[in-house]
Amino acid sequence: MGLELSIFIDYGPRILVGFWLTIKIVVLAIAIGLPLGVFLALARRSRLALLRFAATAFIEVFRNTPFIIQVFLIYYVLPFYGLRLPAEQVGVLALAAFGSAYFAEVIRGGIEAMPAGQLESAHAIGMSETQAMRYVVLPQAVGVILPPLTNQMLSLIKESAILSTITVQEMTMTALRIQGETFRPFEAFIMIALLYWLLNEVVAIGMRRLERGLTRKTPRSTTLKVEGGR
Repeated sequence: MGLELSIFIDYGPRILVGFWLTIKIVVLAIAIGLPLGVFLALARRSRLALLRFAATAFIEVFRNTPFIIQVFLIYYVLPFYGLRLPAEQVGVLALAAFGSAYFAEVIRGGIEAMPAGQLESAHAIGMSETQAMRYVVLPQAVGVILPPLTNQMLSLIKESAILSTITVQEMTMTALRIQGETFRPFEAFIMIALLYWLLNEVVAIGMRRLERGLTRKTPRSTTLKVEGGR
């Protein structure tokens, strides 16, 4: 079966509209999910049992249930309680909540990978727990956090395809509609496969450059101190 190039030409602009919506949804989801992930990671380490329990419960629920079920619950169940949101908003919120649970575990792992002496030293000079995390632990943990954080961002981009099940007009939904009109699934899905690959590649390259930039800015003496603390 040969390719029909006319489908790429005729339907490419529609795919690009869906591509732009995918980008917007993913960017908003990361912008919401990443700060929420930081909060959840810190809350899971809190001395307050109730806050620690709530953060752990949230993380475990969203990590251990399929994303498609979470999307359906938010989209179809919330209206029964008087909260009806557009499909795109549901998509952003569901993706942000799902991503935040994984971000939280990545960030928590990075924090716990730091030598205990760093936190103790910060407390010894009078820093509060919040100040110690903000100025001492988290800046050093960034190098440990970035690679797995990048993986989670790439996964989030791919998971956004599930939003087509609630009629969000992103790339996958657009491709499904084009397939229904043309009865040519190969051309439709090869277009979105290439665009997903392109988007993920751009994010991966950007994060690798960020990681290298942060590594170059880390003073050698600080690195040796951390390694010695381990």
